[in-house]
Amino acid sequence: MKNYERAAWLILTVWFVFCLATLDYNGPFFDEGIYITAGQRTLEGHGYTDGYLVWFAGSLLWPVLAIIGYKTAGLIGTRVIATLLAAVAFAAVVRAARNLFGEKAGFWTALALAVSAPFLALARLGVYDLPALAGIAVSFWAITGLAKSDNRAWLVVATLAFTLGFFGKYPIGIMALPLIGVLFALRGRKAIMDVTIFGLISLAITLAFYLPGREQLSQTLDWSIANKPTFDVTPMMIAAAILYLSGAPFILALIGWLVAKDKRVLATVLLLSLIIWPAYHLGAANPSSLDKHLVFGFLFAYPLIGFALATMWERWQDKAVTLASVSALAVLGYFQVGYYFDRAWPDVRQTADYLVGQVQPGQMLLINESWPYTMYLYVDGRINSPWDVFDAFRITHGESKIDLCQYDWFVDSEGSYKWPDSILEKIQECGDFQPVYSSVSMVEGLGSDLSYVTYPVKTTVWRNTSSEAISSRKTGQ
Repeated sequence: MKNYERAAWLILTVWFVFCLATLDYNGPFFDEGIYITAGQRTLEGHGYTDGYLVWFAGSLLWPVLAIIGYKTAGLIGTRVIATLLAAVAFAAVVRAARNLFGEKAGFWTALALAVSAPFLALARLGVYDLPALAGIAVSFWAITGLAKSDNRAWLVVATLAFTLGFFGKYPIGIMALPLIGVLFALRGRKAIMDVTIFGLISLAITLAFYLPGREQLSQTLDWSIANKPTFDVTPMMIAAAILYLSGAPFILALIGWLVAKDKRVLATVLLLSLIIWPAYHLGAANPSSLDKHLVFGFLFAYPLIGFALATMWERWQDKAVTLASVSALAVLGYFQVGYYFDRAWPDVRQTADYLVGQVQPGQMLLINESWPYTMYLYVDGRINSPWDVFDAFRITHGESKIDLCQYDWFVDSEGSYKWPDSILEKIQECGDFQPVYSSVSMVEGLGSDLSYVTYPVKTTVWRNTSSEAISSRKTGQ
């Protein structure tokens, strides 16, 4: 049995090294720009006054970690911290599988999870899902440890880990449902007291965090409800993405459910965990963060998949079926990572480098895909405040105090957050904006016909020639 455990750790090590070797797969994702900038502002004492707690749906925990990584090694440094947290989640899930179904299931869980494209993609992305992922996974593992040892010290660990994950990203609090389900499946009547203790400890910590920031935190839900961009994604496209990313894991988890006759209640909880986030995204017709949210269901389902693969390997005469299943997962994961995740957004680095070399402190910018550029400009000291950059949301919500013709720079990226036609027309009417730089980045994604396509995203930088003298005087040049 020790050989299986060693093999599982070897798989985790190889997976971790692969993640580190491929962290430079693309420029900053939109949300990475937000968190790194917010982290810098937090270290400077502006974390609360900037109002991030209103619209983050998470605490400032990840932004602070993100900027620490960025200060150390740039965007790669931020992603290294994300990968470390993902590795914690990986190890916790494998240990949970071992506690639930044995060493062999732990090994097969590690092998299957290592080639999961959504998990691999999230593990290399510097976003606030990662503290939540680690927290939920460790909580799951601790609950299985509680069931195995009957020592409620494990329950305290589970509660603290869940609460930390919740502070990372508030909506992930819904994963308390499968955690509680696992508790009842494993602990029977003792689960009533377990859940009570779990709830009291978590609530006490949450209130201690909530009360000082309640002015902003109380607005979070209203803001989230009012701001749900669809990115022109239809419900049919959401369903196709769910099927593409979680169809194969669901089939294997279903096999695990069928063979787990002695643990049918537990297996049912684990299987149903795969449905939580697809049900939300389809019901709300909300495509935002779908691929990341699916991974939280995977945390609970992959031990069941590991059990299915272990059972197939041990009990079925044709071991080729098991090898074929894992090989199919690996091939599918390879294509999903290479053709769906790693090039799912435009690479802004070349354009950002140009702006960093040209923009002067005191200048004002209009950028529709704002935050990745804001990150570079602000952290490098090229703008006085991240709020010197205005995007379509801020303009259309009346936050600008000057006329559009008075901005120094206008950046038009043909991405997800397009400029409204009215703004584009106004910029043209100004007559003083001249194109000075352009770049093209190839992006891959799901098209309206439900096929995956590769298409170019062009970004053009325009400079307001009439404002050059004014801008130079502002900076004392």
